[in-house]
Amino acid sequence: YFAGPIRSAGGTAQAMSVLIADIVRRELGLSRYVPTNAEIERYKEEIPLYKEIQHLQYVPNSEEISLITSNCPVCIDGEGTEKTEVFGNRDLSRVETNRVRSGMCLVIAEGLCLKAPKIQKHVRTLGIDGWDFIDKFVIRNKNDEITEITPDPKYMHDVVAGRPVFSGPSRKGGFRLRYGRCRNSGLAAVGVNPATMYILDDFLAVGTQLKTERPGKAGAVVACDSIDGPVVLLKNNDLIQINSIDDALKIKNDVKEIIDLGEILISYGEFLENNHLLMQGSYCVEWWGQEAEKKIGKILEECKNPTPEKAFIISEKYNMPLHPKYCLFWEDLSVKEIISLRNFILRNGEYDGGKLYFPCNKDIKEILIKLCALHKEKDEKIVIESPYPIIRCCGLKIEDNKIFESTKIPEEENVMKLVSSLAGVQIRERSPSRIGSRMGRPEKAKERKMSPPVHVLFPLGKAGGVQRLVKNAVSNKTVKGLKEKIGKSIPVDVGLRICESCKRKTFLMKCECGEHTRPVIVKKQLINVGLLLDKATTKLNEPIPDVKGVIGMISKNKTPESIEKGILRAKHNVFVYKDGTIRFDMTDVPLTHFKPSEIGTRIEKLKEMGYTCDYNGNPLKNDNQILEMKVQDLVVSKSCIEYLFRTSGFVDDLLKKFYDLKAFYSAKKPDDMIGHLIIGLSPHTSAGVLGRIIGWTNANAGFAHPFYHAAKRRNCLHPDTKIIVMNEGHLKNIKIEDLFNHLN
Repeated sequence: YFAGPIRSAGGTAQAMSVLIADIVRRELGLSRYVPTNAEIERYKEEIPLYKEIQHLQYVPNSEEISLITSNCPVCIDGEGTEKTEVFGNRDLSRVETNRVRSGMCLVIAEGLCLKAPKIQKHVRTLGIDGWDFIDKFVIRNKNDEITEITPDPKYMHDVVAGRPVFSGPSRKGGFRLRYGRCRNSGLAAVGVNPATMYILDDFLAVGTQLKTERPGKAGAVVACDSIDGPVVLLKNNDLIQINSIDDALKIKNDVKEIIDLGEILISYGEFLENNHLLMQGSYCVEWWGQEAEKKIGKILEECKNPTPEKAFIISEKYNMPLHPKYCLFWEDLSVKEIISLRNFILRNGEYDGGKLYFPCNKDIKEILIKLCALHKEKDEKIVIESPYPIIRCCGLKIEDNKIFESTKIPEEENVMKLVSSLAGVQIRERSPSRIGSRMGRPEKAKERKMSPPVHVLFPLGKAGGVQRLVKNAVSNKTVKGLKEKIGKSIPVDVGLRICESCKRKTFLMKCECGEHTRPVIVKKQLINVGLLLDKATTKLNEPIPDVKGVIGMISKNKTPESIEKGILRAKHNVFVYKDGTIRFDMTDVPLTHFKPSEIGTRIEKLKEMGYTCDYNGNPLKNDNQILEMKVQDLVVSKSCIEYLFRTSGFVDDLLKKFYDLKAFYSAKKPDDMIGHLIIGLSPHTSAGVLGRIIGWTNANAGFAHPFYHAAKRRNCLHPDTKIIVMNEGHLKNIKIEDLFNHLN
């Protein structure tokens, strides 16, 4: 039974809950659920009906719904959450409502159907029978061979107006897949070069949600300056690559066309988590380095970043692929285009001063752009400043500053084999896998407000006016004739409460005698707001700011907050959410290591919080040492730490002036919030996870250790769960409980 409303997220957990329920059923010795034909037909009508009124990532057809509901050993039921009702199969004896049940619809559609591969994996691992029907939802061929990976346009669904599409499915020019992880990526966070962010008109920023074609789910964008940046065509027809923020800012307004978006860094774990086949990644420096170590042994410094000539010598001498720095995008060309480029250079090319010159030609220009062969245009000539790789890969050579043919064109239909044969060394693909992408949700670091914003959960009815101001309710100027009828009191629906001690009736949590009250009934009562406001300002010794209340209460007992809280919130410019909390929303971004200079925290303060050594074990002495982040710590946005500073002022005033207690924070500036504890909430769960602020960032996102994010999202790290950790260079398989005890 799934209560609602339930969020359209966490499909794996939804599906797993059904599987767990079946295991419980077996342990208790209960027979399986046997649906009636009417109940199956009800499912078949209700799920498509839910799609018409709410969002569904996947809508199963009638056959799929019938397959699940008639074979699932557990009855999937739920609360009627929508106003819309079914037309047929109404008033069923085992279904309590005729309204659409969102929980049931989501669990079947986005749980069992969409997450069938994960369910199948658990069913096979645990050896559970009776779940063979789930196999039909898993796309695989009969021999379990690797299926062909084709363009997938699913990420293009539900595009929101105003949020750009960066590239089509597997389209040339889109992000190039590169496997790996940096200290701020992984766990649903993907890295792009910061220059790409600027070139894309700042639509991408740290924390922006990027909907990607693969491996499946969206990811938060983070910056990684060690991967390739974009290749752009300028208005003067120069083709250049941008790898730094400074260069991006210089040419940002001169860009005519973005030819290549650069690389996108995605960790292997994302493919594993989404049960996606591994795609071929870009041939990169790390890959080349490992091959070089096997062939050469210890790599000399001159081999790590060789010149073009040196790179070819290394490849020829040790029979290994060409360094990726000099691999162009040959795979994007056809055999015909490669031969045309070779012949044009041979006939028209001029080699002078280490540069290659040839006349401007529209067709050759297009080939060079596809190839991402960087060049400039000057005096109606194309100038390639580093021509050696392209000359060699076209099967040409340079002697006495003249270009000659060095290799005849072989009869080869495969582009990469053709280029490797012409070059005399193996050339690897630079962009074998392209990832289509679009902007999902913008980055966020902002206080959570009700709409419109509220300082106090106190009902004012219509007497507060359009702005719902408490002072308007006192004067009653907003409701014609109201003042004459009832004086300074206003009629509102609030909970009637009674004092257990003196039996006095009131609507407040605390009686005038000092005892707490208990709820009796909700009814319309006359409240003298002016009298309450006078008492509040006298007690707090504060001037009356513009305090905004609510029109009415939506809670069960409708017990309002004290007006004193609203006065103090307005004073400190903080707002209350509908559950009485003060909240701040931030996009989650993982972080495993940081430098003190990046988070604005003094070294002395970091040492107080336990950061005494860097990740190499050296004593912490300067701002540029890299520290390993502790699992409970967070780096929040600058706007967050400022809002929490104002919140701390409100809490301290509330403690002193309302509860007659001592102040807790006593913060004088926002930096004083560093070291304090906060509670993180995930939209998937209701439980909070404790964390500690250790610094701030200008990004509109919150950085935390991946363990912290995992705990927020799942709240279910079992003490006996084993994980593999690296300790002093050795892999160890240890329990979560032991790990946390060690870390603590």
